[in-house]
Amino acid sequence: MALDHRKHELSGGTTILARPLNANDIVALYAAIPMGSLYETDEEAGISQLVQSVLPRGTAQRSADAFQDRLAELGAELDTSAGTDMGSVTLKATAETWEPAAELFLEALTQPAFTEDEVASEVEQTLGALEAREDELMTRALDLFREVFYGQHPYHKPAIGYRETVREVDRDQVVAAAHRFYRPTPPVVTAVGRFDTDRLLSMLESTLGPLPIGAPPARPSAPEPGGGAQRIALDREAAYLVYGFPAPDYTHADYPTARLIDAVLGGSMSSRLFVELREKRSLAYQVSTFYSDRIDGSFLAGYIVTDPDRVEDAARGLAAEFDRIVTEPIEDDELSAAKHYLRGRFLLGAETNMAQASRLAAYEVYGLGHDFGDRWVAEVQSVTPEQVRAVAQRWLTGSPTCAWIVRTGTPEFEL
Repeated sequence: MALDHRKHELSGGTTILARPLNANDIVALYAAIPMGSLYETDEEAGISQLVQSVLPRGTAQRSADAFQDRLAELGAELDTSAGTDMGSVTLKATAETWEPAAELFLEALTQPAFTEDEVASEVEQTLGALEAREDELMTRALDLFREVFYGQHPYHKPAIGYRETVREVDRDQVVAAAHRFYRPTPPVVTAVGRFDTDRLLSMLESTLGPLPIGAPPARPSAPEPGGGAQRIALDREAAYLVYGFPAPDYTHADYPTARLIDAVLGGSMSSRLFVELREKRSLAYQVSTFYSDRIDGSFLAGYIVTDPDRVEDAARGLAAEFDRIVTEPIEDDELSAAKHYLRGRFLLGAETNMAQASRLAAYEVYGLGHDFGDRWVAEVQSVTPEQVRAVAQRWLTGSPTCAWIVRTGTPEFEL
């Protein structure tokens, strides 16, 4: 679906993308900030998530409780996030209350308090989450995969950080990181929904316009993905295996076809991994694929949760399905089903105003063009079986990256 919008630039340099809609009474605002593990040193891993978590916990004008109470009075929701290379501050409000809610949104962006108590509280909560993460074995397997795949590149770090880095964070570090990332305000803000564009631009100009944004942080060079296998041995009732390869980035000509390959391998309950490894061979408790697509350093991996006694069979089954799409032609019916699946997921993923605001922001920050999604989905429709095999041969061969979490005593094996 085309995300038609009007593009504006505030006097301070902030880009505003406004998409007024009358389909519902919801207004979504989305501020996008280049930040995350890509822009962190190993010694400060997790600082982006801490900044984002503390940012809405009080401002120069209101305590954390007063801020949340006012949001509740307006029936509005304000959320924050930070991932590998972009963070967000989002607001969802109604057409009736969007203006006072937007004032809170701007207050959080420009006047966060970052009190010592709130920073200390978030550090403790994050440490608790990191401890709980030890038992989230699928997450640990993916973390291990990234560590092997990316090596020393900044992408190897989990966005949440490490216990040894998070426990050292204090208020001064959070404030300094916020200033570094926000420059001092977000470079891109998108708006989708039932609002008056002139009124929105006036509010944004009044608050953000007088604050010239600084130069963006230097984006580190693209990673050089590695291969190899690592394992963690634990006494658990299931084993967790991840197996994958480098994959095309957003701007690569092979990207649409690679998305189709992902759908064929693990996109649904009719995908190859599900049918072959779970339904036919009963090797999997869970099985699917994960396409970490981005500007650089993308990967496509299959994962399986299996019986600890069947680890080698499950690992070889994963490898065999990746090999099969390289060596055997795909049938027209299977390819057609994958195309329908991808198009449906893309359209359903943009049903809400916030989803559209998020896509507009990402396309702008990454320099992809507002019609990026429509372009690659359209290109998917013309992909042939021969193209699928050719792209698979280019990307899904060579040395895979493997991350195994297995039961203690599981024999070593090689694929």
